[in-house]
Amino acid sequence: MKTIIVCTDFSHNASHAILYAASLANATESRLILFHYFNYPVPATDLPAVFPSVFVDEMAAGFEHRLQEIKTELTRSYPIDIDCKVRSWTLSSDLLEVFQEEQADLVVMGMHGQSAVLNTLIGSATSAAIRRGNLPILVVPHGVVFHPIRKIIFSCDDQTIENTETIKPLLDLAKSFDAYIEVLTLFDLEKTPSLVPQDHLSAAKNSLQVQLAGTRHGYTFENERAVDKGILYEAARSTADMVAMISHHHSFWFNLLNQSKTQKVAAAITLPLLVMGEKVAVLSSSEG
Repeated sequence: MKTIIVCTDFSHNASHAILYAASLANATESRLILFHYFNYPVPATDLPAVFPSVFVDEMAAGFEHRLQEIKTELTRSYPIDIDCKVRSWTLSSDLLEVFQEEQADLVVMGMHGQSAVLNTLIGSATSAAIRRGNLPILVVPHGVVFHPIRKIIFSCDDQTIENTETIKPLLDLAKSFDAYIEVLTLFDLEKTPSLVPQDHLSAAKNSLQVQLAGTRHGYTFENERAVDKGILYEAARSTADMVAMISHHHSFWFNLLNQSKTQKVAAAITLPLLVMGEKVAVLSSSEG
């Protein structure tokens, strides 16, 4: 892991995500990018055409100054390289563009402790980024303090992971901390009997076994109808430090982002959540 982006709206909750990201960057000897997005102002029709660009430039300069202040404060405690980025077009495209330009490995976002994921650090844009599935996002609940990662629960169904870049952030974190990866598969004995563990691993798990080479890992199968409850229970039972999953339509996040379960589950989770993008692009310039 070489570069980490942390998003901030300068809120109190965002400050926790920044501290977590800075600690993670320090532990993994990574570069940290402070990223702020602001809405592009829409002028009234009777205003001069020059007004928007001047106003936007002033706003951007102000936000850049605030990021520089955060950078100065962080460098007093963390001996890491820190850069600042301010954008104002659309959060999804701007964040993806910066991610690709900087050849980043991970995006860190904060989350309110008792709020729904749809009301995270930058509002519904966070859930939209997760649904879009083209960036690896680490969601940090309010109040979570960084400590070395010893165990990661990887909630994974029985589908083959076609894009090997998808789980790269998981592998990077596991190898950086020599963390144990517990591959958790939840099944409903009545609805998905095909997921009941057999004497041998399935074809999908055998494929995953190859991708997890070089890490300490194992497999757990639990009979649980409610995916959200199963993950919460296993996370608490196993004293994990992080939960990881892939943002495809079978995942926990699909259920979580459906409104009926969102607030209940988001308020209950107290672990960092690594949501890996199923559609993450392969950056040839970062290979090797």
